[in-house]
Amino acid sequence: MKTRILFPLILLTATSLAAQSPAAREAAAVGGIPSPAEVLGYALGERFTDHAGVVRYLEALASVSPRVEIRRYGETVEGRPLLQVVVAREDHLSNLDAILARNRELAEPSTTEARAREIAASNPAVVYFSYGIHGNESSSSEAALWTVWDLARGAESVAGVLDSVIVVVDPVVNPDGRDRYVNWFRQAMGARPNPNPDAWEHWEPWPGGRYNHYLFDLNRDWAWMSQPETRARVATWGYWTPQVHVDFHEMSWTSSYFFFPAAEPINPIYPPHILEWARRIGEGNARAFDARGWLYYTGESFDLFYPGYGDSWPSLLGAIGMTYEQAGGGRGGLAVERPDGTVLTLRDRAERHRTTGQATLRTVAAGKTGLLLGFARSQRAIGQDEPDVLLVPGPDASRVEALVALLRAQGIRVERADRPFRAESTPYTGFQRRREFPAGTYRVPARQARGRLATTLLQPETPLDATFSYDVSAWSLPFAYGVEAHQTRRAPDAGWRSIDELPATVAVKTAPDVDEPYGYLVAPSFAAWPRLVRFLAEGGSARVLDREFRMEGREWPAGTIFLPRSRNPELGRLIETSGLDLVATPVRSGFADEGRDLGSNNAYRLEMPRIAVVTGDGVSPTSFGAHWFFLEQTLGVPFDAVPLDRIGAVRLETYDVIVLPDLRRGALGKEVTDRIEDWVRRGGTLVAVAGGASTVADAIAGIQTREGGGSELSGDERLTRALRGRRARELERWEAQVPGTIFELRLDPAHPLAFGAGIDNDPERLFVLHTGTRTFEPDDRFESVAYFPAGTEKVSGVVGPATVERLEKSSWLGVRSVGQGRVILFADDPLFRHFWYSTFQVYTNAILVGPAL
Repeated sequence: MKTRILFPLILLTATSLAAQSPAAREAAAVGGIPSPAEVLGYALGERFTDHAGVVRYLEALASVSPRVEIRRYGETVEGRPLLQVVVAREDHLSNLDAILARNRELAEPSTTEARAREIAASNPAVVYFSYGIHGNESSSSEAALWTVWDLARGAESVAGVLDSVIVVVDPVVNPDGRDRYVNWFRQAMGARPNPNPDAWEHWEPWPGGRYNHYLFDLNRDWAWMSQPETRARVATWGYWTPQVHVDFHEMSWTSSYFFFPAAEPINPIYPPHILEWARRIGEGNARAFDARGWLYYTGESFDLFYPGYGDSWPSLLGAIGMTYEQAGGGRGGLAVERPDGTVLTLRDRAERHRTTGQATLRTVAAGKTGLLLGFARSQRAIGQDEPDVLLVPGPDASRVEALVALLRAQGIRVERADRPFRAESTPYTGFQRRREFPAGTYRVPARQARGRLATTLLQPETPLDATFSYDVSAWSLPFAYGVEAHQTRRAPDAGWRSIDELPATVAVKTAPDVDEPYGYLVAPSFAAWPRLVRFLAEGGSARVLDREFRMEGREWPAGTIFLPRSRNPELGRLIETSGLDLVATPVRSGFADEGRDLGSNNAYRLEMPRIAVVTGDGVSPTSFGAHWFFLEQTLGVPFDAVPLDRIGAVRLETYDVIVLPDLRRGALGKEVTDRIEDWVRRGGTLVAVAGGASTVADAIAGIQTREGGGSELSGDERLTRALRGRRARELERWEAQVPGTIFELRLDPAHPLAFGAGIDNDPERLFVLHTGTRTFEPDDRFESVAYFPAGTEKVSGVVGPATVERLEKSSWLGVRSVGQGRVILFADDPLFRHFWYSTFQVYTNAILVGPAL
């Protein structure tokens, strides 16, 4: 719906304009189209525009311009609107749905060349500009206002562009983060901007404005859709089906400007169309910068590999996805003096983004028909060389259902077999070859509009041929979810039906065949935990059974949760209100057919623990954010966020569990470490991950951390090493890293932290995404619940052979009793980016079952 906001504009008189800066005087209204200065009271670049100001100006523009329309597509956690501003020729706006419907035809592999030519000849292309996904990369949203104003008033620099292009502008992708930064800067700045980079206004405090409300990096979330901003944005993508997407960013304040072509590594799945147009648009940007004498670079630093970025994800859907990076960032402020003596202002930064945006639009407009045809041809080639993926449900069907739900949310078509079938296939690493597939198997066809995205997210490994990676090198979702997967070139007719919507859990209510059950049993599964948390929060009592058993003809694994009637006077009501009626099974008796009875003393009592999660300066913002979001939104467990610098004053005895997220080395300090150790010895459960685990492993638990490092060298070897060249040193550093690599661990299935955590069909194995150099040295004094076995090999991703060798026979998840309490250590953060579903279970076991050990 077109937004027309009727309210009086702030009209500046000639006298008031004269009193303003030259920049403001240049920004007067043109043809009744208000300038930013008229509405905001200052010229762009003179101040930071908060999100409310961005909305205010855009609404003012839309109220008078027939070229501008505002669409609200969502809302942030803090209640700020997410906007898409459509700028188009008036006749294009009035026929927008029909135009976009034709462009969507071009995305379908089945669209013929003849039909594509017909559409390309008459339809405009769609260019989507995203600004401010990192809230403290502040110039981009100022440039968004400038760009929309230029298009609305028909500025000479974009003359004729709207004849061939529809422009969609997301002016602030991350409103909560932007306002966090802008509000802080207004408080920190004095009477005028201070360009000294050492001044307070150039050092934003923890956690900074980069992240959203939950401190997630939204530019890593496009593929995983954990955050509401991402989910809302991705849900609109199929409507717009853009041919070009630009993600406007900022980088170090000492740098210059980056635009595409991208650096290596580049995902080999991208067709030539993507790379050719990225170069073509880059050349257009270069001409604009050359004319002004501005510094820039291409083909360095920013790659096109990890699928969760605002350049790579759109490219997988056929758009020319690109990142533009302007010097500035959180250190930039309104003005900053750089090491070369130049002063970089907010206006300078915004003007460069404005310039690349305009140059991009001119390049697209000049080649619009060819762009649309190339888009259609590249889509038509989807699935010609890639196999389909088969996903096989195991005993815990919620795993594959959760994976399918994510794929469906991404707009990927998934089909399900109505009957068993036979197919030649190749299993993923860690799974057995099979030819017989059961009914209920899912198929993800490679040949579909989003086939490249599906292939990239699901394939066992994405080839990486480089000595550099800007991000993790592996992410294969079947490993992330612990789901059995196979690739096949051809699957027979098995009554395949497309899945339009699939719940995350098995929505089948418990059969009411027991009038007054002895209790209920719940199989260990992460899908059950949010319901169990609600059950416990409402006063329910539960027990975790530590041995497998047979009951009423059914096998139950270790870790099964028993909800006894004797301890729950209102059991029926609690089962229904918590949603456990979807996953719990009633039993008539506590007498087991085989194994221990339900009343055995060998069980762990579940209670709602009182949890503190350490936060504040010294803690990784994204790690704390992942724990915050997981506990609050995914699991539904209440907790207190306790600042690191206040632990000395906090009554720790009120907590059962303390969670240490990833920490900066040395952040804890001896006094705080000693206080936490005393709390553990008195019965507390300390759960520490990644850098937090490294910090307390030896200091509190007496567990040695195994870090990377070379062995002793002989004299000649030492000299040869010292004389190696720069390229050799770079390669050695690369090979010593673990840039997000998938490994298979061995689990102790009898340990309570491992209950329900193994891959589907195998409780003794777990796939993890290892992202650091730390593991733990095994020792008789603690239990290794999950470890890298002898002969460890990487499952997917890149890693040097020496690093793999170092990981062998080291612990990834360890537990040690300390006094009356215990310390639980994870070598990595099991909640990293909230997409590695397989490790949600071990983490939940740690915080909910751990206190009962």
